[in-house]
Amino acid sequence: MTTPLPINPRLKHLPVYQPGRPIEEVARELGLDPQGIIKLASNENPLGPSRLGLAAMRQALKQVNLYPTATRFT
Repeated sequence: MTTPLPINPRLKHLPVYQPGRPIEEVARELGLDPQGIIKLASNENPLGPSRLGLAAMRQALKQVNLYPTATRFT
């Protein structure tokens, strides 16, 4: 496959991202209770999003249908 833009040759040697495995798979493989496993791979947070983050997302959802302007979102 050819690309219309040149690509940095160093990128060809980067390893392919391997996502974290599902908790169920790890539990089965190691004989552990899935409820006792906290997944820290794949940048996941076992505590969920913060209250402040959720509040900011709810506020942003009210304007998600609008294009940003110089005065909006500042």
